[in-house]
Amino acid sequence: MTVRATALVALPFLLCTGTVEGQQLRESRVHKRGMLHETVYNTGEIGRRWHYRDHDITLEPLMEWPGNSATNIDGLQYSGQHNIIGGGISIAASYKDANPFDLTERLYSFGGSSGQHIPITVAGVYSFPISIERIENYPLLDDGTLNPNYDPDEAEEIIVSQWATNTGITVTRTTRAWSYPDYDDLIIFEYTFENTGDTDGDGVANTDETLYEVLIGFHYGVAPSMLGFQRWYGTWEYDFMYKNDLFGYFDRHRWLRYVVNNGNGLDTDFSDGGKPEPKYFSTFASSGDQGGGLMSPQVPGIQMLFYDRNHLAKRGETFALDPRVSNDRMITADSTLKQPFMNKVESGNSREDKMIPKLVPYTRWSGTYTPYRETVFPPPPGTEDSDSLRWTGRGAYNFRQSYKAVGHHIVFGPYILEQGEKIEFSYAEVVGYGATEDPNDWDEGGGLGEVIDEQLPWHLVPRWNDVVKDPASGQVLTQNYLGDYGYPDYVNSDVRTVKDVADMAYNAYTGKPPVLPLWPEDNAPDGLYQIPTPPPAPITVISNNEFAHSVIRWGRAQEEFTHPRLTGPPATYHVYKSSAAIGPWTLLAEVPVGSAQYLVDGDMYEVIDDETIVGESQWYSVTSVDAAGNVSGRTNLTQSTAGLGPAVELTEVHAVPNPFYLNSGFTGGGTGNNSPGQQIGFYGLPEQATIEIYSYSGQLVQTIEHDAAQYSTPWFQVTRNDQEIASGVYFFVVHASDGQTYRGKFVVIK
Repeated sequence: MTVRATALVALPFLLCTGTVEGQQLRESRVHKRGMLHETVYNTGEIGRRWHYRDHDITLEPLMEWPGNSATNIDGLQYSGQHNIIGGGISIAASYKDANPFDLTERLYSFGGSSGQHIPITVAGVYSFPISIERIENYPLLDDGTLNPNYDPDEAEEIIVSQWATNTGITVTRTTRAWSYPDYDDLIIFEYTFENTGDTDGDGVANTDETLYEVLIGFHYGVAPSMLGFQRWYGTWEYDFMYKNDLFGYFDRHRWLRYVVNNGNGLDTDFSDGGKPEPKYFSTFASSGDQGGGLMSPQVPGIQMLFYDRNHLAKRGETFALDPRVSNDRMITADSTLKQPFMNKVESGNSREDKMIPKLVPYTRWSGTYTPYRETVFPPPPGTEDSDSLRWTGRGAYNFRQSYKAVGHHIVFGPYILEQGEKIEFSYAEVVGYGATEDPNDWDEGGGLGEVIDEQLPWHLVPRWNDVVKDPASGQVLTQNYLGDYGYPDYVNSDVRTVKDVADMAYNAYTGKPPVLPLWPEDNAPDGLYQIPTPPPAPITVISNNEFAHSVIRWGRAQEEFTHPRLTGPPATYHVYKSSAAIGPWTLLAEVPVGSAQYLVDGDMYEVIDDETIVGESQWYSVTSVDAAGNVSGRTNLTQSTAGLGPAVELTEVHAVPNPFYLNSGFTGGGTGNNSPGQQIGFYGLPEQATIEIYSYSGQLVQTIEHDAAQYSTPWFQVTRNDQEIASGVYFFVVHASDGQTYRGKFVVIK
């Protein structure tokens, strides 16, 4: 006897948070091996649940590029270069006898793909977590030795997550990331959707129904970047994303949709510049601090690599091929619908009651391609070729709404899935520095509004090797940003723009270089991953000597590393330091392999940074370089704070600097909560002590527990309520573990 799951339109007032007894918890894992960092969940969510409010802080990467980008500017903390407001998948399906026009008879699952200013509940409603696992396939183990289980034909970092859905489809998602500089700006996603009949995640089929009119959607709220918006507007909010700064584009030759932050919303004709830093443009651009003078140079995108055609419904099996809603140019030779079903760009408001009526077989939300898009203008050079007509009848990119930019939706189907059957998809998250370097590159999208550009699908793609203006004053800041200042250090190879990265994603997945135009249906359902591999970076250990100098040491195991596609063994090690994890990097030493000058104890290399100051933090990285110049990733990125050993007993403690002036703190150091310009150090501490800081009126401002074998501890002028302290006189009391006490004072002037 068949037990049917109840079809439900899950409107917000029907949502609940209950879970099945014994069900797994909603959990996330983070990709952090390469330059692109991302959070994935065992519910379908990517980054987080989709919502477009309360964006000023994030504790997890949201398509962050480069990673470790949290920073501090003028005493303000920023979460860094995050590029999505959320993402995920959608599934819509029907049982055989369902009325396609009755939405209450259709099944919907929104795994992080829907929302507005309040994130919707996902776990226990649409998704039922089963498992999530992060696998490290690193060449070296943590102790610096070779990994005997290393697989050269797999990614270095793999996250496998699985969840059931209320539709009876169980989803398995495998995501892959690498540290290699040519391949470290991308993450590849492979999905399997299986009709298991499990509607609550307990591993037991609740139904054996065949699913019809199945639509599978991949959805991203793309908004580059958090730092740029916060520097211009003080917040990363939808009101400043929508119809202001962001422009969506579609490179149909790569099946790549991407978003460019063109300006600051004050001048819609300002189409170049990547949102220049409003206050310190020349300083950051010339020094490379904060990644340079552009606050939103990131161009994030989604590139389809494979979609399943095996279970597409044919004529007579789906309403999508009913003559009332389709025509011959939409249908393939095997009587299935040309894909994608939908290729939509929309506002960030993708609430459930808006999405539900769009995920039906009789509506193509964005329409379909027609020859030359039925425009009154001739196509720009290079936008049409003999293969472009292959797009005719497929889901159209709605260029007229590309100024909305934030919401990106690509949907495939309709499919028919009997119980036990599976369909597969693959795509890549890709992020580059700008979209293109070609001054003659045209793509669909980039419009300024439905009225202004209603008949013009194509626009020139903005470049960062062009004029940059201060939009507020109109002053030209540079005639050619990249020509004058170059790329920041986190752009670590010749793979630079988002299109470059997309080409490397295709190469990683298929094992062959891209020849445009690309067609995902021509690829295999699983990636090949036969990637050229540079020598691995060593595992490093950093300590302080008796002079508070940083001592960087590493072993030699990577010199014995073998790989079928190794570009070459290490020939030289480059030792770098920086005040921030994203650079700019200063070369401390070039260490030839086997150099007796740097070898200690026979098998350990050692480099000493003797330009450190007690209390200051630095980032260190050692890369391996082969004879041809191929370089490893910065996989041993480490922050170290220079310090001396503890005082034998509590005698005298000093607060330094005293008085403290704004930005008179330490000159080196990290970013974010380790910003040196905000740091006051307490010196002369025993190994264990408690520091109490009081205002002039005697109010307790902060308590610091010092428990470390070093002479000092930093304080970043933050109160117990996470507020920055004001100017004034402050007192401190140090309590040692043996009962000794020391009292002092310091002055803050801002």
